[in-house]
Amino acid sequence: MNTTKLPEHMTESYVAIVLTDIIGSTKFVQRNGAKAAAQWFAIHDKLVMNLITRFNGQWVDNSDGHLMYFGSIQDSIAFAFEYKKFLRTKKFPFRSRIGIHWDKMILVKSDDKLVRGGGKRINLEGIGKNIAARTMSICGEEQILLSHNAFKVFKARKNKNRYIPKRALSVFVGLYRFKGVKEPAQIYALGLHEIQLQPPKDGEKAKRIGGKRKVKIRLRHKRWKEIFFYFIYRLVLIELLYFLFLFWPLLSSSKNKRFWAIDYWWLEPFEWINTIVLYAVYAFQKIINS
Repeated sequence: MNTTKLPEHMTESYVAIVLTDIIGSTKFVQRNGAKAAAQWFAIHDKLVMNLITRFNGQWVDNSDGHLMYFGSIQDSIAFAFEYKKFLRTKKFPFRSRIGIHWDKMILVKSDDKLVRGGGKRINLEGIGKNIAARTMSICGEEQILLSHNAFKVFKARKNKNRYIPKRALSVFVGLYRFKGVKEPAQIYALGLHEIQLQPPKDGEKAKRIGGKRKVKIRLRHKRWKEIFFYFIYRLVLIELLYFLFLFWPLLSSSKNKRFWAIDYWWLEPFEWINTIVLYAVYAFQKIINS
């Protein structure tokens, strides 16, 4: 067991590591020009910094996205929901990935001279930063992704945060192999709608190795639009089966099709299916009677 005392400028603590990343930032700059992009990115950075302060977090670093940490997993998730909501409601022309991981990290306070020279005030050190980065890298536009550690702590905490929607859903979306991380990672998604809870695809540094291909939620959790299509799909299927039942004597008989002048080649498979079914029924009856 390592009992080496840390230097005064370092502390060790469990924190929620949060990483964000603007999706398609390079294409956004190329499409809109450096000036317009710089203005939007400045507005975005101001939003993020305000939310970090609002939810008692600490900014660490940023490039196309931001690295930060929170002392509470609830605050980190509240930040994530509010961040995603602001991007959507304020009609930002881009979306962002977000990944959250809970781990014991070393917080390194930078020397004052380095800070005055433009350096970061605090650095985060530990494998947890890599896990958060890999989790973030596979996140979809409207998703919030959590590592297993983050999800476990989130579910164990009884205190609630009013900025986390009461109807928020959480699901296991798959097992992933992260580059540079020894053990496979269990990833969870948080969201309000079924589309936000679907398993993320592989990334450059994250390969999916297990889990359901599609996540389905209960009808009561679906949006009106999802409920509408839920019933429409089923009504269409029932109607197709009904019409198929009505017109089967016509579709499965070459004689009937010739009589009605619809003896097209693409309707022949119905005859084949009918022949196969008749043979199957005949064989089944022979087996029963023998």
